[in-house]
Amino acid sequence: MQTKSLSAPSIGLAALTVGVLLLTGCTQPSPTPSATVTSSETPTSTSPTASAAATVAAPKDSAEAIAAATAVTKEYWAITDQILNDGGKNPERVDAVSTGAARTYVHDAAAQVLAKGVSVGGSRAVSVTQSYASDATPPGGATIKNGFVGLTVCNDISGSKPLNADGTPGNKGDVMRAAENIEVTYDPAASKWTVSNYILPTGAVVSC
Repeated sequence: MQTKSLSAPSIGLAALTVGVLLLTGCTQPSPTPSATVTSSETPTSTSPTASAAATVAAPKDSAEAIAAATAVTKEYWAITDQILNDGGKNPERVDAVSTGAARTYVHDAAAQVLAKGVSVGGSRAVSVTQSYASDATPPGGATIKNGFVGLTVCNDISGSKPLNADGTPGNKGDVMRAAENIEVTYDPAASKWTVSNYILPTGAVVSC
């Protein structure tokens, strides 16, 4: 378990945008990844698609798994930005593309934003810099080839516009482009990919 705490409430709004919240960090993914297959190609940055949460068959290979994981990760962040832009209202919108710690992260962030009366306008740009696919074994289920994907993303918040409750601009912090890790799993019961874990940094934010 990784834990990140912030002592100064004044940096909370920036933290919500960058991804380093006043929250605890990560849990391990529910499926057990094994037999790592590292992709030699990094998926190109594409816009989120509405079909990211659609039902799909299990991946044929690691490239297909990484492409699907990239799409649902971009959708996850796009929906998160919509929720933050709406002041934390209706966080259940993210449930279609997330589960576990990743889902909890957004719900907790939304609750904090709503309680503080703040919002985060604009949007971020998320690009994948590293990726790998592994086999995964859901609890009580059969092993899924390439059913787990780990992504390192560059989270660019330069286009975000945080606003304090009084309407004044919020502080975004000093790092506009931060390297972060995302875990995505294939759910055979629902026949779709979901973001299962967003791993918060335990030390200084790493720029990318």
